[in-house]
Amino acid sequence: MKWYTCTPVPFKGDHTFFSRDSGAFCKAFQRIGVESRAIMPTPAQEGDDPDLIRTEYSNLEDSGWWKSLGIDGLVLYAWGMGKYTPVARAVHEAGIYLVVYMDTSGLFYPWRYWKTLTRHIWNMEKNKRGSLKGPLFACLRIIKYHTAGALDWGRRKHLKMADLISFPSPPALLSILDLQWLYGKQICEKLALIPNPIPSQHIYEPESPKRNLIIAVGRWDDFFKKTRNF
Repeated sequence: MKWYTCTPVPFKGDHTFFSRDSGAFCKAFQRIGVESRAIMPTPAQEGDDPDLIRTEYSNLEDSGWWKSLGIDGLVLYAWGMGKYTPVARAVHEAGIYLVVYMDTSGLFYPWRYWKTLTRHIWNMEKNKRGSLKGPLFACLRIIKYHTAGALDWGRRKHLKMADLISFPSPPALLSILDLQWLYGKQICEKLALIPNPIPSQHIYEPESPKRNLIIAVGRWDDFFKKTRNF
């Protein structure tokens, strides 16, 4: 059996990638005896893991290329975004079982988590574009999310390609399940709760001495902190 994973963004392919998200799924499949590799677009980067396949982005939208891999299934980590629908469609048309894996936040629909989503957009744009342009672009995005964007056409097209739509957290799953009137019964019947795999280096080993610590894991270079406390 061969199950691969894919992220259609050229992230770094070193150990940091393989300790989270689609990279962690690749290693988890290997640990249970399933042949697995991860796929990302070019260019190749220093430190790329041997289990990473770099390919031209155009191949990700080519069903023939996907068929040539001879795999049984794929975990696609593309956040269900509309711009990656051609990738999901190519996998679907290749006859590969497709699991569309969603993010932990579930910040997809503006009226469910309005305050959190608005603050998230505001901080992201301000951090990206500065104090002058940032608020302007944030306002434009917020208006879009509350008008045409609220219909979520792109995400719905993406999710329709999936055989299974997986979420790592209950609130994220409910962000679509509670909106069956918008996404439709066909999509909502595919939803599943599947937590992220835990990398082998993070698994507790009773024989190893431990001491109590308070740990905060995050992305410290962002204005809008993405943290997990344990």
